[in-house]
Amino acid sequence: MISRKPTQESGFTAVELLITLIIASLFLFAGYQLYTQVMRDGTASSKMAILSNLLRERMRSTAAGLPATCAASGPTTQTQTVAGVGSVTYSTTVSCPLATELPTLKLIRVDATYDDNKKVSHAVYAN
Repeated sequence: MISRKPTQESGFTAVELLITLIIASLFLFAGYQLYTQVMRDGTASSKMAILSNLLRERMRSTAAGLPATCAASGPTTQTQTVAGVGSVTYSTTVSCPLATELPTLKLIRVDATYDDNKKVSHAVYAN
């Protein structure tokens, strides 16, 4: 009798190749999902940073224009289009938290609403 040794061929079988392609496609899909989430978060952070800077400027200008003695006012609203954000509605309120003890102390609160009720708020005490 003649015995034959099984021949070993090098390379991938079709099943091994298919499993490798499935695993690679899962990694690519997960990577794409991570990329889109990072981009979304980056855009939201950028909008919040832009609005935060604008709110600080509004607080400074509001504080500079107030009289020495506190007089409560607001809220006053204004809508403006901001580059990189879109339409923004500002609300400014001035209150007197300790009117009898410290008549010159003012609390200035500025809110910005954008993108379907997302909100950024800042407040500062001014004297």
